[in-house]
Amino acid sequence: MDKIKVNEVILFAENNYYCYQHLMNDYLTNLQKKKLRGVYDRNKAITLLEYFYSNYVRPEFKKRTEMGYDPKLDPAERKMFATHFRNYLEQEFLNKMKKKK
Repeated sequence: MDKIKVNEVILFAENNYYCYQHLMNDYLTNLQKKKLRGVYDRNKAITLLEYFYSNYVRPEFKKRTEMGYDPKLDPAERKMFATHFRNYLEQEFLNKMKKKK
């Protein structure tokens, strides 16, 4: 597992406006709804955030105007990437929420 490559992709996703907007608008709102309903599952959140890498971060990273190469992560590296963002979203947003009664 190449931790340096994973950290590079994480830093890119955090600092790229397009990727960060999708993380906040699409993935965070989805997880917030699940938290409010009481069906939030930490392991499924990792799977969901692997799609964040596949759908937004990797294509944006490959663009010539951005980094210009393909940061293809293997399954263990994708899980590490998704775990980072799951922990980030939980600490900053989800742990402060209470589910509806």
